[in-house]
Amino acid sequence: MSLINYFMSLINLIVIRLGVVDSDNIDVEIVYKSNDFIIVNKPEDIFTNNHNKARPSLDVILGKKYPHLVNSKLEHSFYFVHRLDFVTSGLLCIALNKRACAKASGAMQKRISQKYYIALVRGHVSEDYLDMTNPIGYCAKEVDGNRKMCTVDEECCTEPRDAHTRLVVLERGVYMSYPATKVLLLLVTGRRHQIRVHCSTIGHTIVGDYTYSGRKDTSPHRTFLHSYRLELGVDGINVQTNDPFTEAKLNGLWIPVENVNKAGDDCFRLFIGTGLIKIQNKCIPKV
Repeated sequence: MSLINYFMSLINLIVIRLGVVDSDNIDVEIVYKSNDFIIVNKPEDIFTNNHNKARPSLDVILGKKYPHLVNSKLEHSFYFVHRLDFVTSGLLCIALNKRACAKASGAMQKRISQKYYIALVRGHVSEDYLDMTNPIGYCAKEVDGNRKMCTVDEECCTEPRDAHTRLVVLERGVYMSYPATKVLLLLVTGRRHQIRVHCSTIGHTIVGDYTYSGRKDTSPHRTFLHSYRLELGVDGINVQTNDPFTEAKLNGLWIPVENVNKAGDDCFRLFIGTGLIKIQNKCIPKV
């Protein structure tokens, strides 16, 4: 049965990427709503917004489902406080007015907001805690395509900017009989493709990440990266989804064999009090 579900998911993915899915048939869950904000659980393989309205995107889907929330003066109908990659699922905050958008955007720029992600990565991450701080820039080799990013260590890197991702191991196990690790990640900065690039740089590419696996990881039905918890830093808003990468939800394709840490309502506790953090292969005291 698990293989049947896997192939059905793969077929759905192909259909979505061909752009033949009717956006009316895609459901987007609103997990939080106030007069100023909605926070949605974005499905994977959906654009946040795009100019090609024939392809499924969040602005079009929400506009059809909640027309009373649409701002007709905006090109993409809503104030998107931040964005998620096409391949990434999970929590995304949308402001319902300009004042709220400025307030939330300011909290993110000042790093008051905390954004946590859950991912399955290839291989067993040997350290339980990692700080990844390689600056990230654009890959000059890819003039066209999906604007692939890379770290400053690569000669092709242009316009590098500081980037900082913290990682905590949750579980080690196997995905489709190959070693894999479930990790919780905290974005300190917010560069394009930051988590995907940093994980690839340390040799633990996210499962299903076609772009950063050198176009080799094609068997999973999606990229296993999910925006798990958002502490907005505005109006006391803290929202969390369920873990989408459990053994049950992945139909037994993922089997954890070692439980290291447990993500809960207070994810930040996992990133403090660990004594030492591994940074670029050097141990330094944790501040």
